[in-house]
Amino acid sequence: MSISMERAYFLWIFLLLTGFGNAQSIRQPAGVVPVRFDIGGEVSLRGHLAYLIDSTGQLSIQQVMERQRTGQFQTSASLTSRQDFGYSTTATHWLYFALKNPANAPQSIRLMLEIEYANLDELQLYAVDETGIHTAGPTGDRFRYAQRPYQNNNYVFPISLRAGQQAGYYLRMKQPHAILSFTMQLWHRPAFVAADRGEYFLWGIYVGIILILLVLNLVMLLALRDWIYAWYSLYLHFVTMHIFSDSGLGFQYLWPTVPYLNEFSPVYLYVWATMVTQLAFMQYFIRQNRQNSRLFGWVSAFKISVTAALAVSIAVHWIKVPGRETYMYKLESLATTCFVPMMALLMILSLYEKSRKKHPDDRVVRYYSYALTVQFSGYALVAFMNFCQVRGWSLPFDVESYAIMGLSVLIDIVFFTYGLTYRYSQSSAQNQQLELDLLHNQQMAQRQVITSLETERQRLAQDLHDDIGPLLSTAKGFLSRLFRTKPSDPLQQAQMLIDEAADELRTLAHQLMPRQLAEQSVADAIAEVSHKLGSRGVPVQFVTLGEARPLGEQRGQLLFSLATQLIRNGRQHPQATEVTVQLLYHEHHLTLSVEDDGQPVHAPDADVAHLRAKAELLRAELLIDTNDEGNSVMVSVLIANPVRV
Repeated sequence: MSISMERAYFLWIFLLLTGFGNAQSIRQPAGVVPVRFDIGGEVSLRGHLAYLIDSTGQLSIQQVMERQRTGQFQTSASLTSRQDFGYSTTATHWLYFALKNPANAPQSIRLMLEIEYANLDELQLYAVDETGIHTAGPTGDRFRYAQRPYQNNNYVFPISLRAGQQAGYYLRMKQPHAILSFTMQLWHRPAFVAADRGEYFLWGIYVGIILILLVLNLVMLLALRDWIYAWYSLYLHFVTMHIFSDSGLGFQYLWPTVPYLNEFSPVYLYVWATMVTQLAFMQYFIRQNRQNSRLFGWVSAFKISVTAALAVSIAVHWIKVPGRETYMYKLESLATTCFVPMMALLMILSLYEKSRKKHPDDRVVRYYSYALTVQFSGYALVAFMNFCQVRGWSLPFDVESYAIMGLSVLIDIVFFTYGLTYRYSQSSAQNQQLELDLLHNQQMAQRQVITSLETERQRLAQDLHDDIGPLLSTAKGFLSRLFRTKPSDPLQQAQMLIDEAADELRTLAHQLMPRQLAEQSVADAIAEVSHKLGSRGVPVQFVTLGEARPLGEQRGQLLFSLATQLIRNGRQHPQATEVTVQLLYHEHHLTLSVEDDGQPVHAPDADVAHLRAKAELLRAELLIDTNDEGNSVMVSVLIANPVRV
């Protein structure tokens, strides 16, 4: 063997051992070293990542490995675990890192690579070691959820390394015509499982709170027929669906077999729906309407515009307009960037307009302002994050936008729920006051009607006493003179009839205007009218027990009027042989009962309404009972000055 052949042979052996002649060798780009694992928990990849941007989007894994070997990868300069590449057109992004399990490790190590960005179109992890190239296949939100290597709302790739094993990993990512920004974390499997369970537990608490609020709002909507609870429920639904879409939970649990829905950009569409429902909720919350606000028309116009944009965006994706992939994301992102400040401006102006007016709703406006401050702070932080991501700037913290929105929503729920509770109590108090005012007005109207009736009764009694009484006396005088000159039975009978008519007239006038009521108690007045009414026809028995106490002139007249009306009604019942009147004074109330043994009779509605009107003015309870044994009416009246023992 010649010297040149020996040199070639040794050179070939050297290349084989160092890996320069092997397509599956692992060579690190400048500044990138393999990650070692000395502690459990999360493993930082900072300083261990390199990337390559494939502008053609056509490079195969072998071609990418060749570019990695030739040093065409660039070291990632991110200060955190977030990787920001800004807006991407059709380029494919490749990320590379190497892992090495120490040879003296007691066992193989199991790791989890987590890509914390749920809305990636396509990604695929390649593992390259001494045995070859390995991959679990492509995944992403354009593929069925079951195609993911690990069941999680984010993209998680299990990694296993034997003791002493070293491997290089190439992560291929495609996010055409969209922003590419994600967090990349490497975990020891037990630590990841524990953190993942904790995160899902928190999501469970969040979902439980939202479901409880939705059920309560549904109950309040059905009970009160107040549409504010419907709009609040829709707001909670859409903002929760936005958070779920952004975090990947929507795809994981709601439409895992329909990845086509992810092409509709649900993150943006749910934001628009949230804007519409939140504005409607605000209008109900602060009671903004066309009559009391100049901004009502502007807010309504904005809601219509956003709803129209939402319908157009859904239609474009639904009918699959050609070329929509190249411009829809930009248009939806731009529209959201415009909609959010416009909505914020309208809400701030509406609250300012409402706060300038002295109104009982000031406290409600203040509650909404607190919630809005928290919400806009979250919006501002998310907008800042998106601004940095579009330009590929590194952020000083690793927090996902959906986590910020979820925290803002939870704080808003506290303010909104308390505000709704206060609004409900305030509305209940106002409604109760309106009912009291209405009842008072009704009582005043009834009192005026009854006062007018009593005045008319007194006028009628006065006319009967002053006009008809003298006429009857004059007629009786003429008959007496005529009877003395020419006595006859018809004249005597006529005198007797005139005497009966005069007696009946005095009784009727007394019932209409009891002059002695102001001078004697109600019990004496009722006893007197009972005696006079029972002197002819059906007898009337009157019984009173207890210490009599004054009721006041108006209430006494009402009770006397009730008693007179009930006695006359009882005497007129068919086959009645006796009417019993009882007036019983108790410690805090008195009861008036009128009973007869006649046939059961149902009083006309007008008479019953008149009795109830008088009872309401007396602030008394009225009980009417009709059975085979007769008819009875009981009136129970509260007494302001109870008996002192």
